[in-house]
Formats: sequence, structure tokens, C-alpha cells
Amino acid sequence: MASEQETEPKAPSEPSERLERAKKLREEGNAKFKAEDLSGARKAYNEALGLTAALPEGLKEEAASLRQPVQLNLALACLRLDQPCRALELCEEVLDTDPDNPKATYRKAKALLELGEDKEAEYELVRACKLMPKDAVVRKDLEALRQKLRAEKAQEQATFQGLFEKSPGFASEGRKEDPSRLSKRDLDDIYFHDGKENPYETAERPQDLVPEFLSSGRLEDAAQALEAAMGQSAQEENWLAHLTYALEYGALLMDLNIDRLALRCFNTALERPAKDEEEEVALAPVRQHALLLKAICLLNEAADAQAEITECLEKWVVAAHGGSDLELKERLLQLQEQSADAAVAVGLLYLLEAKAEVVPCFAGALLAEQGYFGQRPSTRWNMLGAVLSMTGKPELAVRAYRQALQCQPHYPRALINMSASQLKCGDFLEACSSQAQALKVLPFWAAEETWTSLEKEVMAQSTVDDLAEAVKGRHIAKARELLEPYAQDLQNSDLPSEPRQALKEMELIK
Repeated sequence: MASEQETEPKAPSEPSERLERAKKLREEGNAKFKAEDLSGARKAYNEALGLTAALPEGLKEEAASLRQPVQLNLALACLRLDQPCRALELCEEVLDTDPDNPKATYRKAKALLELGEDKEAEYELVRACKLMPKDAVVRKDLEALRQKLRAEKAQEQATFQGLFEKSPGFASEGRKEDPSRLSKRDLDDIYFHDGKENPYETAERPQDLVPEFLSSGRLEDAAQALEAAMGQSAQEENWLAHLTYALEYGALLMDLNIDRLALRCFNTALERPAKDEEEEVALAPVRQHALLLKAICLLNEAADAQAEITECLEKWVVAAHGGSDLELKERLLQLQEQSADAAVAVGLLYLLEAKAEVVPCFAGALLAEQGYFGQRPSTRWNMLGAVLSMTGKPELAVRAYRQALQCQPHYPRALINMSASQLKCGDFLEACSSQAQALKVLPFWAAEETWTSLEKEVMAQSTVDDLAEAVKGRHIAKARELLEPYAQDLQNSDLPSEPRQALKEMELIK
């Protein structure tokens, strides 16, 4: 008995005959598809593609016009036969030669959905909606996927809420724990121009450029100017200047949301030995500030926050105010009203103990003027915002972050934190806009975490056309343009500039 393979007609050898046979197979496949004989249709389509795979130059154009509809029909058959990998491969072959083919884009999205690649599927569905704006089915699929992603995100947040609440990370909302701590590269190198020429290395006094760079939002330039200043002062062995710049650089890295490397700067300020007693006296204020800033960074970075922060604060209070027989908290409470620094130190202890007094403590810190933090109201407002959010008051937290940004408009950490609170309030597009504003001023080496967060949010929920494409392509100008209607207007703010009045309006003080 002859096998099925032996009874099949032999493939023609002449190119023109192969093309004609492929056309008949396409028609045969279409007929079988309509008759719901999907396996038969798949077989006919595959044979047609095989016959047109390598035709001579004179027939290539006609073969290409035949291949594309066959590939698209075969992709649809494979989707219905539960073969998404083959369907995806066929769609990508079409898109290689016709990047804006609507059917290939849509069917690629369907294949990605079958493969569980939801983020990539949403991206393709957004493109398909743009290519087929009147197709209700495509729009319906996109909305169904977004609803699924929103539900998954809500479940994830519910699952991990308790874990997040255990780790305050108060200077940076929602940050995930990084168990790796400092890498060898972190320890050896806190510079970010990666061997490229620093444009400020030849400046006579690069440190003098830093204030203007900070005020204008040129944070990458500020970092490089501080690097240059640190390098020059090290060559001159001017250690007071060197450690002062290290302190400033650490504070900038905190503003950029990079506590791991900020810690390296503060440890540099603390570990550099003085050559004599006179130099030690000169270095003392720098070391004091470094201790307090280090304690704040340890909220996000310490392996044992309770022990490491307490040790830091004990060293700080002795360095700043001398020794005493009193316990640490009792000592700090006595000093709380004397300076913003002491109020912040008390607030850190309340955070470690999860005390309800943490909110009024950080609110009170805004009324003090003395100390390092007395000159940094934006940082104190950011701290207050973080504890308000942690204690279930995201609306007030947003207000606090806006106050911080009124003091320091180019403040990435406050913008990133504000986006987290806006999400808690359900203000999705406003949150995305805050992240986009942060990305405008973040140096490229500090931006990837924020880009990843923004992409995740946009792919899950965005209803703004073209936003997913702009974010996926890392086109910050386009993303900001699309999100501009939802941005906080910090230039024409009606917020009071005086902290006491602002805190009264927020009902945090009487």
C-alpha cells in the first residue's frame, strides 16, 4: 500500500511552475481555513512558503506579494492550533520587511499573550491600535490586558505590603532592598565618567561651579565638577577641602537616590586620618555631618539598621555635643529643639521603633534653623513626606514633596518619592509625570532604576497614546511632552513658603 507521502504530487522544478503551484496552495489553504480544517490549511500554507523560498530575481517581487498574506494566514492558523512560537516567528518575518503591517503587529501581540509575555504584548497592542484606530476588537484586547495587569499589580502590592512596611527606607519610598551592599567597584571608585575626559578637570576652581549647576538642574555637571574638585584637592593634599567635597558629593548622590555610593563618600570623610591634632579639629564639623548623613543612608542600606544607625547616632551626638551619662534617646530629646540636626536624629530613632511620634518629630524639624539640615529645608520636607506616606497619609505626603520641590525644583528624590505617593492616591498619570520630571535631571548613570519603574507603570496602565513607545524607547523629551498636562506646576505654586504656615495648613501643628 502506498504511503500518503508517495501519493502527493511532486513539487515542480521550474520556478514559474513553483510560483503557480504556490498560488493554488494558497487558495487551497484559504478554503480549508474557512472549512475549519486548520491542520490542512497549515499544511497547504507551509508548502506554499516552501515553494516560494528561493525563486530567481525576476519572480522575487511576485513571490514576495504572495508570501506575505500566506505568512499572515499561517500565523493565524498557528494561533488557533496553539502554536504561538511559530505564529510569533511568522509575524516577525513579515515585520522585518513591512514594519507597520497592522495584521502582523496584532497577531504578534496575540502570540506574545499566549507565551505569557504580557509587557511586550501590550507594547504591540498599543502599536496595533495606532495602526488600526477603528478596530474595536484590538482596542478591547488592549483594555482587557491592562485590566489583567492592574489586577496583578494590585495583588503584588497586597502581597508585599507588609514586607515594604518593615523596611522604612525613609529617604526613598518603595525602594527594594539590595543585599549586595557595596561592590568592589563602589569601594574603589565613586566617579562616573568611566575614563572619559572630565570637562572640569582643568578648571581653576571647579567647586565654584557646583552651586550654579545644582540650581539649574545640571546634576551631571555638578557631579563632574565635584569629582574634579576632589581630585585636585587630593593632589594638593588639602584634606579638609577634599573631605568637604566628598560630603557635598555624598549629599548629591542622596538627592539622586543612590545611597550606596553616598555611603562611600561619607565613609571617606570619616575614615581619612588627620595628620595632627590641629587638622583633626578642622575636620571635626565635616565628620559630624557625615555621621548624621550616614545614619540616614543606613535606613536603606544597613544589614542591621537598628544596631548600625544607633551606633552612628551615638558617635554623632558625642562629636557634636560632647559626652554625657544620659541614654542616647534621652540626650537627643534634650537637644531636639536646639537644632534641625537633633530633631532629625530623634526622628531616626522613632522610625526604628515605629513610633507614632515620628510625624510630629519631622514636622518639628522644619521649624528649627540650626545645623546642617537647617540649611536644607527641601531635604526635611522630603523626609516628612516619606514618613507621612509610610503612616498611611499619601495625600499629605504629596503636599510635603511639593513643598520640597518648591525649595529645590531639581530634586530627583522628591520627584521619585512623590510619584510613589501619587500612585497610592490613584493618580497614575501624575505619578508618571513626576518620574519623567526626575528623568530630565538625573544623570544617565543614575536613571535606569527610574526608567524601569516608569516603563513598568506605563505598560501596565497607560491610556495615553504613544506613551508606552516613548518610554520603551527611552525618549524622555517625548514622554515629558505627553505627560505635561499631568505635571505639578511648581513655578506657579500656591503653597506657602513659610514652613510654619504650611504645616498649619496641613494640620500637622497648631
